[in-house]
Amino acid sequence: MKFFRKPAVNAAVISLISTFYAFVFIFTSGHMEFESMLNHSKTLNSSFWNGWSDFIKNGNIKYIGCFYIAMALIIVIFSLIRKKEYDEYQAGVFEKGVMIMGAVMLFLFPVTLILILSDANYAVEMLMFLVTAHWSIVLIADFIYVIRWINS
Repeated sequence: MKFFRKPAVNAAVISLISTFYAFVFIFTSGHMEFESMLNHSKTLNSSFWNGWSDFIKNGNIKYIGCFYIAMALIIVIFSLIRKKEYDEYQAGVFEKGVMIMGAVMLFLFPVTLILILSDANYAVEMLMFLVTAHWSIVLIADFIYVIRWINS
């Protein structure tokens, strides 16, 4: 696809999605109605899920939102520094990365459904973890991609 060759396309997609997730994370952090959905007094016998629930309940999800904004800004800056378009090989790497992350997301939805069916009380936590894990990996991979090809 020809549009993968333009660094501005990468910067625009990453910044739009990161801004959306950051907005959701920052404005739900500490929100009374959102926190009431997390109040289920550790019904699951899992220190990981109980810890993640406490992390969200304490309003710490806003730091992940700030991390998303910072990473998106770094990616945008490095993408705009690059004056020329990516060559076919670089665009192919980016295209394959997008396809792999889409496939991972498609795989994670059924896994999350099974986890939610195992204990519906943790549905919000599991969905927030799915989004957080997936988009964090996308941002880190894209950051590595942009840094690697900055001088080529």
